[in-house]
Amino acid sequence: MIGRLDPNTQRILTEMLLAIVEIDARRCAQLTLELAESTKPVNISDLEQDYERLLRKYYNRNLAAINFSQVFYEILQVARNNKIRLPSSLGLYAKTLANLEGVTRAFDPDINLFEEIKPLMTDLFQKQLVGEAPLQAVLRAALDLKIYPSNPPSNELILERVTSENLTWRVSISELDGLRRTLDAAANRLSFSIVVGALIMGAASITAQTQGSRFLWLSDSLFIAASVIGLWLVISILRSGQLK
Repeated sequence: MIGRLDPNTQRILTEMLLAIVEIDARRCAQLTLELAESTKPVNISDLEQDYERLLRKYYNRNLAAINFSQVFYEILQVARNNKIRLPSSLGLYAKTLANLEGVTRAFDPDINLFEEIKPLMTDLFQKQLVGEAPLQAVLRAALDLKIYPSNPPSNELILERVTSENLTWRVSISELDGLRRTLDAAANRLSFSIVVGALIMGAASITAQTQGSRFLWLSDSLFIAASVIGLWLVISILRSGQLK
């Protein structure tokens, strides 16, 4: 079987080897999540603790005595235990690493694999930082800056880039609190108006149905209460300026 690693995966795996050498469990967890294909939520704290327990075995160990292929297999196993789905090409990568390490140690059992691949890591990081053709990249950037003022990006391109990302819009409406207070005040006045109307209708009904002065005091009390509340409503509306 033949597998191919894209530049981003190469970068992540290179940093993973560095994290293993530095016994950096947190960085191993972050790089594992970058490699993950699934979008299911993962408990990053549990993942870091698993890597911490795994890498703790290699504290104060000589780099020449570390079997990197075995460590990488264990890294993949920790990811599977945490329900993280990784690209299938990583299995081939682990097998290739094991074969290369086995052949190398057959010729030199005391070889320090990390010291051998360190120059390759340096070259890889340099390519990631400045690219394979830094002069060409600088000239292209200068040309883009020169062309940009006379040929800015079209609105369609900008909209396409905006809609292709997950954006969070934060909308702030001014005077919203004032509007809410106004609505609350209007609702309260409407409620009082309904109460006043009910008092007046009740007093009128009692007056119409009462013969004599037996319940006359009750209707008078209702009229007085309605008048007081109505007067308070009028004063409140006038003071708030609603009748201007």
